[in-house]
Amino acid sequence: MAPNIRLGRLFGIEIGFNWSLLFFFALITWTLGNGLPMEVPHQSTTSYWVAAVVGAIIFFACLLAHELAHALMARRSGVKVEGITLWLFGGVSRLEGEPKSAGSEALIAGVGPLTSFALALIAFGIAVATSAANPLIANLLGWLALVNLALGLFNLVPAFPLDGGRLLSSYFWWRSGSRQRGVHNAVRIGRVFAFLMIGVGAIELFTGSVVNGIWIAFIGWFLLSAGSSEEAGSTIKSLLRSVPVSSAMTSPVVTIPDWITVQQLLESVAPQHNFTTYPVHEASGKLTGVVRLSELVRVPGPERETKRLAECARPIAEVPTTQPSEDLSALIERLGAAFERRVLVFDQGALVGILAPVDVARVLAVRQTMGGAGGR
Repeated sequence: MAPNIRLGRLFGIEIGFNWSLLFFFALITWTLGNGLPMEVPHQSTTSYWVAAVVGAIIFFACLLAHELAHALMARRSGVKVEGITLWLFGGVSRLEGEPKSAGSEALIAGVGPLTSFALALIAFGIAVATSAANPLIANLLGWLALVNLALGLFNLVPAFPLDGGRLLSSYFWWRSGSRQRGVHNAVRIGRVFAFLMIGVGAIELFTGSVVNGIWIAFIGWFLLSAGSSEEAGSTIKSLLRSVPVSSAMTSPVVTIPDWITVQQLLESVAPQHNFTTYPVHEASGKLTGVVRLSELVRVPGPERETKRLAECARPIAEVPTTQPSEDLSALIERLGAAFERRVLVFDQGALVGILAPVDVARVLAVRQTMGGAGGR
């Protein structure tokens, strides 16, 4: 999940959050603001709400620490970290690639709950030390200790995308020697927990606890969906592993001058080819960008006769590139969401092909029909 709002970088890792976090922040602040007066009476209204806002901020700082622990351990294990996004269900560390061994995956997954447990212990210790001097702060820290403990325990539930699911997957990976089989076995167990949560949510719903029932069932559905996505992603990576880009790319590539107009391309060039993407070049032959028919046809009619492709092209510096020998699995991991666009394939500086998601889907279909190549 890419962040909607970027906050900056910490330890060289980009930090951001999704809009859903604002709702969660407001909910926590409202809950604390209304709960603290019952726990610690005879304080000013301002004190309660200031404590509630500060408590919500510290809580999200704890979430960030949890995800930062994952990210730093991943980077130490040789996995590139794209960033961290905080959202409604906590946070997610966006990793480019996967751990090289079961042990690395276990370390990356396990360090998150350990961080939450450590934060819970620290908050509890400070709460005890300040209980006599400032009951309001002590109560707030006690709450933070409980929620960090709950966060650590919840993340140990053996279901994807929680840390417990990844720990279980690493165990099965270690036992079987295959990451794909490890994920498959962990997902099967995770489905049991997901269905149990959905069942508990349904019982809560029909016994009168509507909000709790819907919430628990929704989390169960989320875990069920995430597990299926994780298994599908693992299967795709396994099928595409050791398959070079050259086996999927479209070649040769038709390049066109970037000084011709949109109308000229649509009338004279596009009807002669089945391509939907065209690299464009300047007079010297140097590539300057890429144009796509889906974008060009949206240019208003009167502008097509005067607007040149150079004005419509996506700059070449923003276009992802690869080499014919790169594994499709590695390419998808490296590019992530950027793979939704076309990828230019260069061999010793020369453009030799274009790769699109549909090309990879074609290879994937063939591999599935043939029975795949086995898991690692």
